[in-house]
Amino acid sequence: MDVSLSTHLFAFHDLDEAILPLFPRYGFSLAEIWAMPPHFPTGDFPAADAVARRMASLGIRVASIHAPLYPDVRTYRKDRWYSLSSVDEAHRLESVAVTARAAGWLARTGGGTVVLHTSFPGEQWYPHRWGAFLSSMNELLDAVPAGVRFAVENTPVDSGQVSVILDIVDRYPADRVGVCLDLGHAHIGENALSAVRAAGPRLIHVHASDNRGEKDEHLVPGKGGIPWDGVTAALREAGFGGPFTVELRDYTRGEKPTYRDFDRILAECRASLDRMFRETP
Repeated sequence: MDVSLSTHLFAFHDLDEAILPLFPRYGFSLAEIWAMPPHFPTGDFPAADAVARRMASLGIRVASIHAPLYPDVRTYRKDRWYSLSSVDEAHRLESVAVTARAAGWLARTGGGTVVLHTSFPGEQWYPHRWGAFLSSMNELLDAVPAGVRFAVENTPVDSGQVSVILDIVDRYPADRVGVCLDLGHAHIGENALSAVRAAGPRLIHVHASDNRGEKDEHLVPGKGGIPWDGVTAALREAGFGGPFTVELRDYTRGEKPTYRDFDRILAECRASLDRMFRETP
């Protein structure tokens, strides 16, 4: 199973010489870009290309990007979130344009998967936000080259349940649209093991982190309550080959950080992954 590391862990840092060598140091040759400025210069193709070239020089391939959720990672609690399901048409179109630009950059670098969220806010999904999201999907598929697939992610709100995600992706060709199963989100709102089985053949992408079942903590796998042995067995049974994308939170920040540095987090993560996939063919 292909394992990838999301740059979500480094969201408050530039992807520079202090960060990028961590990928090969801990055995990650695939990356998912958390495509929010200034962490990643989504709207600046030359600057984004420079990051991708440096990653390639270290043996790192960009396999996926997470579509932008907000204009600036530093002020996301104040700014208006992008929403592909907005009932404000101007806002929806702006969100489509930003997502299409990020996806277009990925197409330029060889293609891959773009991860999408359904609804911000999560309430009042049917019928208007649901219809708005389908309109956005249609526009993205028209605007973005076929070398890019879209993976719609489950979230721990009513509009993000796996059944809702399947209702969306089943309307589109499997070579263009599939499910991104966030195991941490499923552990909060549903059941991670059942979610793997439900996603079935439409599962094309996984986000992996752990939590205690109450909030989205983005812990190292094995530090929360997800039954990883059962989940990985179900993924193998489903024929899922990856990317299995580890999406961790930066716990080096704050007054009493849990970890001293990124090396501590990634060393623990690598040990957990090695145990988890020891039996993987």
